[in-house]
Amino acid sequence: MHVDTHMHVISPDEERFPLNPSGPPDAWYRTDGCPVERLLDVMSAAGVDAAVLVQAFTAYSFDNRYCAESARRFPERCTSVAVVDITADDPITAARHAVRDEGLRGIRWVALEKGSLAEPHSLWEEIAALGVPAVVCILDNRLEELAAALPTIPSIPIALDHCAFAKYAKGVPDALSVLAEFPNLWLKVSSNVLDLMAEHGDPAEIVAELAARFEGRLMWGSDYSQTHDRPYAELVEWGRKGAAKLSDEHRAGYLGDNAVRMWPELAR
Repeated sequence: MHVDTHMHVISPDEERFPLNPSGPPDAWYRTDGCPVERLLDVMSAAGVDAAVLVQAFTAYSFDNRYCAESARRFPERCTSVAVVDITADDPITAARHAVRDEGLRGIRWVALEKGSLAEPHSLWEEIAALGVPAVVCILDNRLEELAAALPTIPSIPIALDHCAFAKYAKGVPDALSVLAEFPNLWLKVSSNVLDLMAEHGDPAEIVAELAARFEGRLMWGSDYSQTHDRPYAELVEWGRKGAAKLSDEHRAGYLGDNAVRMWPELAR
């Protein structure tokens, strides 16, 4: 299977699914907001079998309804990950509703500018009880904080979005490398990660180094339609080029097998 682990959907029906931007009003969701039907079309044309739909919090904040509905409508090709406000009074109820009532199959822990990575601990416990993976979205200045938090929280499957936007001017940063000691942590190598790597050489070399350090725990994702400076087919090809120096086993994991391990419903 070829799985895209990072895709965003935007509904054209703003009455049912009103935008509630947490970013600038003229951002990507206005210029190339992609409904799920078109997303599936471009995936099919590019040879991508399945997708993880990640709640677009910059467009909808914490309203996960369109992301959830899209995955429910096309369960043979999609699963979905919710965003909850980790700083809210009751994020546990929000996480429980997202998984039990809306059918989302993961919780995205967004702590770009505010919010702890270890607290609320009760939310980590709830995610574990719900039996879904977590997706952590941070910047690279919080990698050391993540390394400190991981031993204190439940050892559930965790994917690190965009490799925390780490920089590669001196190779793989030490703060990213140390996370390899946690066998429950996986790296999402998205289009913008490959772009950052390409500023300093051949991305395939750095991807291969990451695969060696993390024992193959990498997953590719396009970041489409938030990343839309190239057609989707080019983003897919960019992802495949990033795997050019991986072993057969690690390449299969990066392109889809690892996603199915984390989201087994995609194996349908």
